[in-house]
Amino acid sequence: MHLKNIQLMSDDDGGILASQSLCITEMFLYELEKKFQTKDCEAIVLICGSFKDYKLISTSKDEPDILFLKNTYELEVPFSYSEFENATNKKKILADTLEKSLLYLCELKKWDSQLVKATFKKMKEKEYKAEIKGKTKLSPDKKKKAYPLIELDLKQFTLYLVVEDKKRNILDKKLIAETDTYLEEISYHMRELKWLTDNEVALFKRAHKTVYTSIRL
Repeated sequence: MHLKNIQLMSDDDGGILASQSLCITEMFLYELEKKFQTKDCEAIVLICGSFKDYKLISTSKDEPDILFLKNTYELEVPFSYSEFENATNKKKILADTLEKSLLYLCELKKWDSQLVKATFKKMKEKEYKAEIKGKTKLSPDKKKKAYPLIELDLKQFTLYLVVEDKKRNILDKKLIAETDTYLEEISYHMRELKWLTDNEVALFKRAHKTVYTSIRL
């Protein structure tokens, strides 16, 4: 079983922590890929608050619902929202909180802690700059490739359409959309990536009418 979803939540902030932490949780899952195996966990909810210690309070749901997958772990995590709110290094705080929480679960559940540590090391080397690269599509003449690129930040997700040559040189990079920090919103702009000709590629929206943004080279 693979980890599919991780959420950080707090009762003190009106959903701000859940929203701002997505750039780090999604970066972790993307960098982790599907190498990390668990027996009974595909989602983790970190309940952040004035707790003294880490504590696993729930390991499953009877049935999946709107908020949680069926095999969800819920963990109490020591966290000061007031300190986080005024911090200038929010991404590092979020990454450290997530890493400590996952290493606690690794010890408790005999998960692969080295893989977790290696993933966070990679994230730190990238200075927590979160990018998700979508599937590439080769041009009909096989000389170029295009892909969607999502940049994830604390308060905004940004979607680009990128075209490269065979040597990975970027030929063009076009802004498609800027949204709030929800992948569902950004996915509206990513219904289909399609080459219209050898020199034009289009990214179609999930709309009733045919709507797309294209790059012409």
